[in-house]
Amino acid sequence: MTRRARPAIGARLTGLVEGVEALGQPAATTLPVQSLQPGTFQPRAHFAPEGLEELARSVQEQGILQPLLVRPLEKGRYEIVAGERRWRAAQLAGLTEVPVLLRDLTDAQAQLAAAVENLQREDLNVVEEVRARLQVAASTLGVPAGEAVARLFALDRHPEEDPEAVARLDAMFGALGRETWRSFVKNRAAVLNLPEDVQAAVRSGLDYRKALIIGRVADAGERARLLQAAAEGATVQMLREQVNPPRPVSSDPLQAVARRLTDRRTLAGLDAARRRKVERLLQQIGELLGPA
Repeated sequence: MTRRARPAIGARLTGLVEGVEALGQPAATTLPVQSLQPGTFQPRAHFAPEGLEELARSVQEQGILQPLLVRPLEKGRYEIVAGERRWRAAQLAGLTEVPVLLRDLTDAQAQLAAAVENLQREDLNVVEEVRARLQVAASTLGVPAGEAVARLFALDRHPEEDPEAVARLDAMFGALGRETWRSFVKNRAAVLNLPEDVQAAVRSGLDYRKALIIGRVADAGERARLLQAAAEGATVQMLREQVNPPRPVSSDPLQAVARRLTDRRTLAGLDAARRRKVERLLQQIGELLGPA
């Protein structure tokens, strides 16, 4: 095989992804590598040179065992829907032609096929995986990727407004495995909004939970310090305390009580009897202090 994959994902998606079933059909033809171009919906932004070189050596020895999925463009050009990494490796290996599955796919089908093909890989970093899952969500909902997060949040708050869309999302993310779409949008989708230096650290292996904390910091120098601390073993809690240091506890009991009383949640959390007792005590304190 020329890549490490998780075929179980593709199997679970059978019948759910229109157009992607073509990935399992025999190669229809071969095309010159120079007639192909990267896909519009490729979730992967980075191809590690060492990984491409390893794949190129495998291609030289065994050829390309899984054809690329492409769709026709104008003037004899073709867009790679799935398989850009194999195409790049084929060029490094000196191949002039590659096996392809030629399909007429809509943008929605191409977007979904590209995302699913990448999600079957084991070496995706978190940024790439989040981008791919967001493409799946966008295609499932029929909205641009830039609008998918807002739509997911809206459906999470008011699922009754579009139960059919909720059912489609449940089925698609259930087939993909690992997390529900609700968990995805609440916990990991924000990775794509992180500053570039933090995203780069995630691509290099930084835990996304630590990245989300560091990403709150506006100052680039402070972010660099926190990224270094994370690389040296700082835990999520340690980073959280550095970004939001706990307020010192006042040794003055009057200040402590005053601070609690100004917090609306303090009185709101009391039952009726305790609230009346607090109000009586406050009245007594006011009488002791005299006129303001």
